[in-house]
Amino acid sequence: MDGNSISIGGDRRIGPGQPALIVAELGQNHNGSLSLAESLIDAAAWAGADAVKLVKRDLASELSREAREWRYESRHSFGATYGAHREALELSADEHLALSRRARRHGLAFLATACDLPSAAILDSIGVDAFKIASRDLANLPLIEDVARRLRPVFLSTGMSQFEEIDAAVAVLLREDSQFVLFQCTSLYPTPYEQVHLRSLATLAARYNAPVGFSDHSRGVLLPPVAVALGATVIEKHLTLDRGMKGTDHSCSLEPEELRQLVRDVRAVEAALGRADKPLAPGVDVVRTKLGRSLVTRTALAAGTRLEAPMLALKCPGDGLSWFDLQTIVGRQLKRDLGADEKLTWDDMS
Repeated sequence: MDGNSISIGGDRRIGPGQPALIVAELGQNHNGSLSLAESLIDAAAWAGADAVKLVKRDLASELSREAREWRYESRHSFGATYGAHREALELSADEHLALSRRARRHGLAFLATACDLPSAAILDSIGVDAFKIASRDLANLPLIEDVARRLRPVFLSTGMSQFEEIDAAVAVLLREDSQFVLFQCTSLYPTPYEQVHLRSLATLAARYNAPVGFSDHSRGVLLPPVAVALGATVIEKHLTLDRGMKGTDHSCSLEPEELRQLVRDVRAVEAALGRADKPLAPGVDVVRTKLGRSLVTRTALAAGTRLEAPMLALKCPGDGLSWFDLQTIVGRQLKRDLGADEKLTWDDMS
């Protein structure tokens, strides 16, 4: 892996200098409905996203009997127990395949979080463009190793971990020569601004010599463009058709028009970042001629006068000699009479 960039889907580069990959995170916002998931993919494409991401779980592998039997009493519950709730939200392998095809018809990359080994195998058979490892599984090294060996890029979220665990996970990815992106993330829903820590993007990029992304759980569209300005090469944001829908993630998700605004703002920031060598924009020379300043005489000066700095002033327009020419001008003699407030030229001096 080139530490500064990776590729997904064959030819899409992710890294510094490339347009940020904007991922619409569908997660469980489909509420277990294939038709709602299809509508979310259509909305992501309409909004200008580059990719969609879903989540695949094998509940027998993921939940202990205790977890399956938890009473789950919440206005967002889709079942009386946590197991029943999760079962209601799960899409089948065939439904994931159908959704991947729908995404690609829109020209979207298809990403998915693998929550366990059986799900990783299913997603691999579908042909995901990249695997996501959720923050809760960053310390699940067997899962990371399995996913890395499937030779697809890995998006690794760090929202529940500090450096010791991140070091161990990255070591697995490097050992398997995996392409990966590290995500700054905070596993609070929603995340208060003071817990986002966008400065960590630069720390992750430098410590691991890898492209970095931002998985944003804050409300609104303010932070993704800021993250891009700070070096994020991937932006991930939850998408819903209606924030008022039943389900725990809808309230901190964007609706389609907001995602469209996010895409617009990120692209505007990328354009504004421009180059690092301080180029002058086309047309600035015209503005400088009009608004810049040239050396002019303060008073009338006779031919033969030896020029001194106090004799001169700076005034518009800016198409004459500048203050930077002053040291060359001082001490020269005028070849002709000049009136007051007259622009000085090289031909006027001996």
